[in-house]
Amino acid sequence: MNQLTEQSSDIFSKRLTYAACGLWLMSLALPGFMVDSRAEPLFGGMILLLGILFGWAVHGWSAYANIFFLVAAVALFSGRRPRGSVLTMLALAATLPLFKGVIQDAGSGAILPVVGWGWGAVLWIFSLILLTTAAATRTQLLSLLGARVVLGLLLVSLVAAAGFHLNQRSAVNSQERSLYLSGGMAFTRVPPCDLPLTSVDAPLLPHNAIVALDVDPDLVNVAGGTPYLWLPKLPNYQNSDFAWVTFRDPVISGGEVMVRFAIRPDRPVLQARKTEQGAVLRLLSSASGPVLYEQELKVTSTLRGRPLYCPMSTQIFTGLRVGYDTNILRAVGQEYVAPRPEKLVEEEARIPCNLSAEDKDGMEGLRDWDGRQVILQPESVRARPGFCSDTYIVLTDISDYSAGGLKDLSPVAQVFDRKTLRPLATFNDGRVCPKVSCEEAPRETARGVRVSDAQIIVETTSGDLVAKRL
Repeated sequence: MNQLTEQSSDIFSKRLTYAACGLWLMSLALPGFMVDSRAEPLFGGMILLLGILFGWAVHGWSAYANIFFLVAAVALFSGRRPRGSVLTMLALAATLPLFKGVIQDAGSGAILPVVGWGWGAVLWIFSLILLTTAAATRTQLLSLLGARVVLGLLLVSLVAAAGFHLNQRSAVNSQERSLYLSGGMAFTRVPPCDLPLTSVDAPLLPHNAIVALDVDPDLVNVAGGTPYLWLPKLPNYQNSDFAWVTFRDPVISGGEVMVRFAIRPDRPVLQARKTEQGAVLRLLSSASGPVLYEQELKVTSTLRGRPLYCPMSTQIFTGLRVGYDTNILRAVGQEYVAPRPEKLVEEEARIPCNLSAEDKDGMEGLRDWDGRQVILQPESVRARPGFCSDTYIVLTDISDYSAGGLKDLSPVAQVFDRKTLRPLATFNDGRVCPKVSCEEAPRETARGVRVSDAQIIVETTSGDLVAKRL
């Protein structure tokens, strides 16, 4: 009878060992944990590798439990009765609460704390418990009935873990759900914000309306532990002095035109006010009009103690792509959408349309241009000769590859809509300067421009130059 019981224990122990190893392998393919300021969780396989190599530096002794897990599993598969390896595995696993986190980089030595645990970590713990149960069953320290009770408790624990996961998901807002409780993450250590992110599905203002800014200085000129309020940079806005409409260049990175307008009291208002809890953001149809959008914010902090507002703005380092700033941009109708290439009509531009040479009103870069006041970026294009037609303004730039001989010229041309000053297209001849810097031809070299959709002909004192549309 004892021999039969021992054989049953051995068979059951081996099955438990297979199950433990299966869960352990699954844990390697699932997220183990996520640390503060990182967009993606670390998966079990990477944790195993990094933990064994560097776990000692951050009190990650539990990573070394995996070594003794494998030793004990091999012993069980070989019919032996591991004791020391199992006890060492459990002792090392018990140090998990001492784990500090992940070193941010070698330079700073800062440690990023764990903000959430993945289902891989849950399965890893279950695998250790199963292997311990298998060893205890093999040595008959645990009866078959006792082993089945352990399995039942593990099942109940799994159901409880799933319930706790669902409870946390229901308690957090959409941002926290996407950051901490998606993609295989089981639990988060971050306290819930308790404020929902106000979602905007469609613009609440006409496209590219100019919005007056009314921002509490205490929210952007911060001191002490108050976080900085990251508001989106509106292309079209009104401050206390002037209104601005901004056009981004569709081709040139960093290229833009800011056109200045007079202020008006009837413009919609983006308002930011400090509150006892943190701040409140509102979009009003006018200074005295109804509220179209409202977002409450409260001051909280990361697990490292860095203050911030929640709900949060978008964050590059965590991959958070939807924040109160993106909803503000959508509400005011100023989300950036790359414009489609616009077909140009054939015209001749020979009327001089240069920017003025001097800054106006003490404002850097502010120049007169075709009857309006603008700031043109980048600064290098402000001195380029310009020519007007009925529809377009064309800025030209001619490089002299012949070192002053005007025998080998290379053209660049930028086309702007004359009515709005919006950048439309850029043209060049595809050549690359053979030197570190090529000489610029004298301004009077360009005489005019003939515009068409696919190419531009720049008329010069040395003949016509052809540039293709980029």
